[in-house]
Amino acid sequence: MTRDEQHLCELDPREVFGETMAHIAESDDRLSVVVSDYGRRLSLERMLELSPQSLVQCGIAEQNQIEVAALANEGFHVFVPSYATFATARVLDQIRVLMGMMGSPVTLVGISAGCEAAPLGASHMALEDIACLRTIPGITVLCPADGIELAHMLEELAAHPRPAYVRIAHNAKAARDLVDRGRVRIGKAELLRDADGAEVSLLAIGSLIDVALEAAELLSHQGVAAKVVEFATVRPLDVAALQSLVGTRLAVTIEDHCVNGGFGSAVAEVLSGIDDAPRVLRLGMPDEYLDADVKSKIFERVGLTAEGVLKATLERLGR
Repeated sequence: MTRDEQHLCELDPREVFGETMAHIAESDDRLSVVVSDYGRRLSLERMLELSPQSLVQCGIAEQNQIEVAALANEGFHVFVPSYATFATARVLDQIRVLMGMMGSPVTLVGISAGCEAAPLGASHMALEDIACLRTIPGITVLCPADGIELAHMLEELAAHPRPAYVRIAHNAKAARDLVDRGRVRIGKAELLRDADGAEVSLLAIGSLIDVALEAAELLSHQGVAAKVVEFATVRPLDVAALQSLVGTRLAVTIEDHCVNGGFGSAVAEVLSGIDDAPRVLRLGMPDEYLDADVKSKIFERVGLTAEGVLKATLERLGR
């Protein structure tokens, strides 16, 4: 393990972002972090000590933030953090033109993705961001599960810039036990739990991998063998990993995103072209705007818990 990876798993993702920017600044004089007022919450103090010129403050103006981020076309390694819902839907036209059509190698970082900011209401829940960005040609969409994966992804994108969106929420608890599985590989899925004669494949993104792992254990107690695969990269999807699901009866996708257009939809699109592919059960946020609440309560209401996944999976299997 490098850079005290267990420490990274214990930090808030915003702190991981700040520490990683400081780590990058130690050797990269082309680093630029473009913020829209939100920068004071990102633990950027050490980065500013090392490289005070690296921070660009745009105020509360996300559209301008993305336009300023086109500094990437001049050779800067640009990271653009903001609330996930504002960083995507509010500035979709700028993203489409600058990162899509122009191919500007900007790393857009969606803070408080999914239901992290749900106490602030539906306006702050980023439940459509994957659907928005995965349709734009050339943009890589990443969903790290923990601080280790987030740090590795940010470092990789600094070393090899490309148009990318990194969607982050709080760390998955179970991911903290996986620190020895090596650096995350962008574009590659990770088998987190295998099972002989697996009947079900649980496919999860981001902080919901712990739910998938817990649900797999519950399924085993019901006599259903289930393997768990993490997709830290939603675009491009690991097609080979999906092809390996042939032989299982059911692929269950688990995401803190609207069931329409997100990770589950992307998986269904790929599996629809694979002979003998398993059926797909998409679990995620419902097709409606939700009342404000804490994330755990919302997940209980919509069935994004280990028990909820167990119940939905058994029902689909006819058990």
